[in-house]
Amino acid sequence: MRVLLTIVLALSLTGCVVGPDPQDRVQQLDLVLSGGRVIDPESGTDGVFNVGIRGGRIVEVSSEPLSGLEVVDVSGRVVAPGFINLHSHAWTPLGNRFELQDGVTTALELEAGAYPVASYGTHEPIALENRAHTNFGASLGHAFVRSSVIEAQPMQGGDHSAALMMQGKPATGLDGPAFTRTLDTKQRTQLRQRLQSGLRDGGLGIGVLLDYMNEVVDDAELRMIFDVAASAGAPVFIHIRRGIAGDPAGLNEVIDLARQTGARVHICHLQSLGMMNTARFMALVRDARASGVDITMESFPYNAGSTSISAAVFSRDWQRIFAIGFEDVEWVETGERLTEESWNRYRREQPGGSVVHHYNREAWTREASIAPDVIVAADGTPVISLDVKNAPFGIGTFSRIYARYVRKEGSLSLMDAVSKMTLLPARVLEDYSPAFKQKGRIQPGADADITVFGLARIQDNATFQEPFRPSTGIDHVIVCGEFALRDGAMVAGSFPGRRILK
Repeated sequence: MRVLLTIVLALSLTGCVVGPDPQDRVQQLDLVLSGGRVIDPESGTDGVFNVGIRGGRIVEVSSEPLSGLEVVDVSGRVVAPGFINLHSHAWTPLGNRFELQDGVTTALELEAGAYPVASYGTHEPIALENRAHTNFGASLGHAFVRSSVIEAQPMQGGDHSAALMMQGKPATGLDGPAFTRTLDTKQRTQLRQRLQSGLRDGGLGIGVLLDYMNEVVDDAELRMIFDVAASAGAPVFIHIRRGIAGDPAGLNEVIDLARQTGARVHICHLQSLGMMNTARFMALVRDARASGVDITMESFPYNAGSTSISAAVFSRDWQRIFAIGFEDVEWVETGERLTEESWNRYRREQPGGSVVHHYNREAWTREASIAPDVIVAADGTPVISLDVKNAPFGIGTFSRIYARYVRKEGSLSLMDAVSKMTLLPARVLEDYSPAFKQKGRIQPGADADITVFGLARIQDNATFQEPFRPSTGIDHVIVCGEFALRDGAMVAGSFPGRRILK
């Protein structure tokens, strides 16, 4: 007897439908993935099934054979929803390629965001528009809206800065007026109006780099951001204020605001902020959630952070904040560990340069990585060129979870690992952006964003010393029903990724 999963999801104009109604089973299937171990966290499905795809959507999940224009044998491999990265600073086609090779089908710039949102991914020579391997989108970036209020030549978002850098032009870093000046009453009113209009224009929530403008965003401005988000039903993606190592004051501030305003809030890279108190940070989030606060959290599986050497935190007592010294900081471009002399020289001469600060510990990282309710998100830095090193976050994060915590340790179940990078991130956005009701699932009606991998073979290969080594063991990545990665290799000329707006 045929077993057919018939959960039907609501259709959305912003989904992956590209042909006739995918629910019409009379039409022939475009593609069948045959005999794989299908994992669907929402329904709890974990078994051998055949997946039928038509018109960019999944239309059948069956225990009996399916026929289609093309049938691909995926026996012995995991068939999972495509991985959704809520925290991508990849920005460039090269970075987008590495994310695809790590199983990502939707890469979102939600922490920093962009403004105007529609301009994200359009800046040459690194435009993702019509050249995207994965779906992409951005939140409304508070910092860049702030810049439009303060500066004559405002910042537009990270991909704009990366585009300027690739053309050999100066790009405003994290030390410009938007990050160093307070707002007066008139400017705060303008900020509110532009946040409201930016959300109407399709921003996937509001991204707030609070820790990068710690001294200049006062209580009134932060409260206003949460009020605007709450009124629109939009999530706030926030890098909370960082205190002395392990201090939860910044987290409590955000939880209190979410409780007072009713805004949804997502805590970025929680383990990098919690450090030795990661377990306590997670407990605070869970307690808030139990009391009715709509709050979620994410982490990445590396024991370091990476940002610009000019970031505001490095103008504070950063050695106490991170509990490290100069020797724990690595200049990304060369891999050298810094001294006080080289630190001061790079800060003075190359303020836009990136550093990796090695301040975390595997025990703390592991606590978040194996927690079923902590979303996996990469926080990878932009890949400008293979000649300029990066931290490995945006290249190996998702494969690293499977290789280390699922296969090697057995400390995280396969179902929970898949959920942490598919269903849970989709749920962060789906009430606000209906497109995500069709993502993060292997069910009839879901977008055909699918990642197929061998659990025994999946492996992250990128390191801090050799970051541009793509993940392996991922056999196929399908985006909107089209192979973007097939048999472990990029498919030439395949750019199925689509922009996602609210």
